[in-house]
Amino acid sequence: MPQAAGRTEAAERILEAAKHLFAREGYGSVSIRDIAEAAGVSKANIFHHFASKEELYLETLRRSCEAARALLEAFREEHPCPAHQLRSFFRDDLRQASDDTDGSLLLIAEGFNAGPQRARALVEEVFGADFRRFTQVLAAGQSSEGPWRTDIDPAVVATLMIAANTFFISHREVLRQLPGVDFADDPERYADHVVDILLDGIRKEA
Repeated sequence: MPQAAGRTEAAERILEAAKHLFAREGYGSVSIRDIAEAAGVSKANIFHHFASKEELYLETLRRSCEAARALLEAFREEHPCPAHQLRSFFRDDLRQASDDTDGSLLLIAEGFNAGPQRARALVEEVFGADFRRFTQVLAAGQSSEGPWRTDIDPAVVATLMIAANTFFISHREVLRQLPGVDFADDPERYADHVVDILLDGIRKEA
C-alpha cells in the first residue's frame, strides 16, 4: 500500500500489522508486543507514533475507511447521469471492500460489537462525517430537478447500500453454497442487480 502523507514507513508497517491482527483476532486479544513483532519494530517505536493502543486501533478503523472516503468524494462531484454515478460508486465500493478484507472484517466486527458509548465515539471519530456526506449526496438527488423520489429517507438508502455490500463481503463463502445463488463470484453483477432494485424503488414515476 502506498505510504500516506505524513506517515513514516515504520508507521505504515505498524498500521498494516495492527489492522491485520485486530481484524483476525479482535482488539482484546492483541497486545502491543504482538503488533511490534508483526511490524518488525520495537514497542517504543509504536508509542512514538501512537499514544496508546486505543489510538492505534482508532487509526486502523480510519484507515479502513480511506478508500471508501475517496470514492465518496468522487461520488459527490456532479455527473450528467445520477443513475450511472450511483452504479459506479456501488461497484467500486464493493470492489475496494473485497480487496481490503482485513479492513472490511474490522469494520463489520466493530459495528456488531459496539455498545452505545463505543458507537457514539465511532460516529464522532470515524464514521459519522462520511455517512453524513453520503446522505447529503443522495438528498441532493431529491431536489425538484433531481431524479429521486422525495418521500424516501436518504439515510435509509445509504444504510441499504452499506448493508448490501457488508453482507456480500462477510457471507461470501455462505453465498457460494446457497442453492440458486450464482453471483458470489461475480460481484459486479451482484452490484448491478442491487442498484437496479434501488433505482426502481427511488426513481420518480414518469
